[in-house]
Amino acid sequence: MDLPFLLAAVERGDDTTVLEHLAETSYGGVAGEDGVALLAAAAYAGRHEVVNRLVACVDPTRPWAGGVDPVDWAAANGAYWVLSALLSRENDPLRADSPHRRALRVAQAALDSGGGAVPPPAHRGIITDLEEKLGIDRTPDELMARALVHADPEHEDWLASLLRITWPESQERFDWARSVVERADSLERRRFGLDAVNFLGFGFNPDNEDEPPFTEEAVELLRPRLATEQDPYALRTVVAAFTGYCTREDLPAVLPHVDHPDPRVRHGVARAFPGLLDVRPDTLAVLLRLADDPYPAVRTSAFEALSRTSVDTPALRAVLAVHLADPAFDARLEAAAALALRGDERATPVLDEVRRGIRNRNSRGAGRLEDLHYQLRARAEGPAV
Repeated sequence: MDLPFLLAAVERGDDTTVLEHLAETSYGGVAGEDGVALLAAAAYAGRHEVVNRLVACVDPTRPWAGGVDPVDWAAANGAYWVLSALLSRENDPLRADSPHRRALRVAQAALDSGGGAVPPPAHRGIITDLEEKLGIDRTPDELMARALVHADPEHEDWLASLLRITWPESQERFDWARSVVERADSLERRRFGLDAVNFLGFGFNPDNEDEPPFTEEAVELLRPRLATEQDPYALRTVVAAFTGYCTREDLPAVLPHVDHPDPRVRHGVARAFPGLLDVRPDTLAVLLRLADDPYPAVRTSAFEALSRTSVDTPALRAVLAVHLADPAFDARLEAAAALALRGDERATPVLDEVRRGIRNRNSRGAGRLEDLHYQLRARAEGPAV
């Protein structure tokens, strides 16, 4: 293992390079002192995906340089994703001396001390996750209160509370979330309630094989808010949740937001298009407009939608061909995939270029090319008789 090379990649945040090299390194080449040093560097830099890969080979409880305990450091510093990776190999969190119990004590002590780091550490999110694993119950109101301390939907405290409240899905939890939305006396509470409704839509309940029992209630709650919600974050949540719950025939209700000034609202509309084209083929022109959106994620989702439909026109192919030179890697790859699925050889040079850059399954684009291979084979074989 070339430790200086990998440390430099960690420092610049290049996870792909690190993961590619680790995939080609033997277990023994990672398990020694160099592996511990790389694990520590990745944790300090917040590169949790690298940490998650390394803990398969490196003892996550082995002290770092200076005698630093990994679990204690992550819990004390509110490093939510790093701690999750460090604890991911522990199978018995309930034993008396488990690192989960220790991490909970450390995180609670750090929270009580009132540390003022910027950005705020995720001590509350860590406590929420650890309590769940240790069987400590909290009410939805308690969990929401934790999320609203920072009131940042991008913060781990917010996410951890949402996940704890909404899994597994249940009518009772939906009723709670609906009540939060309908009675919200602040923007923050409304955002959180809408997020909970959205998360409940893709929760998993082993006894519910089809759709949540509250699907129609969710559509009734969300439909009027497509027209009235003014906050961009809340609106994109409404769009995402509505498209998740509604029938294909209801999807056109999101179309008025196709030109919304917030790119993430437009992104939500773009993601509805695989179903939209099935019921409204005339909306293809709208999708092609989204394919030229200045925001890369919107373009990428538009091309993904085109990869999932058999609609084919000269105008469609012309847009895809232009984006074979898209500056965004994912958009460029999806445009090429959509062309390839239509038998257009103009996609070949782009796909070949991506393929040449692949070293192993951790390389950028590797998963998408594998998916495309199966899509092309399915198209060639035709529908099952």
